[in-house]
Amino acid sequence: MMVADSAREAITPSAPPSVFPTRVQQRWLEQAAREVAARTGQPAVAVLAHYRSRLDDGEPLQYVLGSWQFRWLNLGVDRRALIPRPETELLVDLVVAEVDSGRSGRVLELGTGTGAIAASLAHEFPTLQVVATDFSRDALALAAENLRQLELDQRVELRFGRWWEAVEPQERFDVICSNPPYVTDDEWIGLDSTVRDWEPREALVAGTSGVECYEVIFAHAGCHLDRGHGTVVVEIGADQGAEVVAIARNASFGAVIKQDLVGRDRFVVARL
Repeated sequence: MMVADSAREAITPSAPPSVFPTRVQQRWLEQAAREVAARTGQPAVAVLAHYRSRLDDGEPLQYVLGSWQFRWLNLGVDRRALIPRPETELLVDLVVAEVDSGRSGRVLELGTGTGAIAASLAHEFPTLQVVATDFSRDALALAAENLRQLELDQRVELRFGRWWEAVEPQERFDVICSNPPYVTDDEWIGLDSTVRDWEPREALVAGTSGVECYEVIFAHAGCHLDRGHGTVVVEIGADQGAEVVAIARNASFGAVIKQDLVGRDRFVVARL
């Protein structure tokens, strides 16, 4: 299930806003300006001019608009967290496929950012219990704002901590999911400036190899799956599938690679 329009479906994790046709950008900016004008009394033309100036300065369109759609939800987005990408919408489907037919169970999301994944799970499947963590207090604040606005703050438990620091030793889950940083230090230098200069580096860059976060995730995931059985679903870089599968298998998981809608390797599903 993807609820992105054709323009958004073209976005990749490092894509600049210029991938949007100019007419599409203009339509979205005009609509946002009208909404702000109606709410604040400011002239719409002045609001639109301010938006255009920010876009001309290289700020991503999503941050200029201040909100972005992820599946069925409209989320607040700003520089506190990574902009949700459309391919990540598929991660929610993969998580749901691993939960029992009654759509119940406990799900842990490591590194929630805007809260897009956790909020979508809670919104679409009310019987799920969702715990979402992040080591950025700014990102957690943004996620909390989104959950309150969506009236999902009683359905998702947010916790501060780096990876497993936010999880109690005795806690168990049916599914653990994450869209962790997977860009290398060298790749970071070559990213488009609208990504490199605006989005939080710590949400994108993993380290020298790009797979450091997967090593941390799989090192402890098995200890937190219910009764020693369960699934880990992670998003990956398009060329990282074999390496992440190897990391999962070294941790006693059976693992397979899943593709996104354009056929690129994008996820690893690992089961105990």
